[in-house]
Amino acid sequence: MKKGVLILAFLIFTAAAQAQIGVRAGIGSTNFSNGESQRAFTSITGIHLGAYYGLRATNKLTVEPGLFYSGKGYKTVPLGASQEIKENLGYLDIPLLARYAFNSTFNLFAGPQAGFLLSRTRTSGTVKDTNAESLGGYEIGAILGMGYQMSSGVNLQFSYDFGVVPFKYYEFEVNNTVFKLSVGYTLPSKAAKEKTE
Repeated sequence: MKKGVLILAFLIFTAAAQAQIGVRAGIGSTNFSNGESQRAFTSITGIHLGAYYGLRATNKLTVEPGLFYSGKGYKTVPLGASQEIKENLGYLDIPLLARYAFNSTFNLFAGPQAGFLLSRTRTSGTVKDTNAESLGGYEIGAILGMGYQMSSGVNLQFSYDFGVVPFKYYEFEVNNTVFKLSVGYTLPSKAAKEKTE
């Protein structure tokens, strides 16, 4: 029993020493997706920003949970109408990524993501509606992407975020879709700091 506890403690300590914390921000092209009705929707630009925690599992594989604010939504001009409708949604996104490094610079990543609706502003002409009752309060989605890591700690990545389980939007069932371009900075891990000292 003691041996098992000691081994577990050692693994946790080793993982913590290798862990890397970082911040990331960027812009995205965001829209709704729901089959045939998607033709009525046009993409808008949303921002995202937050932090991530990289936990190295092997030399090549990193597990990366995160916490991000993400702007999502769409715009459209309904059939027979003249005024544009724009839907701006604010989400708290919690991704859990598996990142595989092919070398020291290039990596691919994928994983599930849970999103929780924080805010909603629907604009139609000069009329604004912030009532979120017509939307689902959360979304289950996934992320696919590729990244480029610089030796300075700066990283660039491109990703596609998409809903997996549709949520109710008025009479439709929809998913959020976002193409993201991000810039991040990874702080040196404890192990890396010790090597330079």
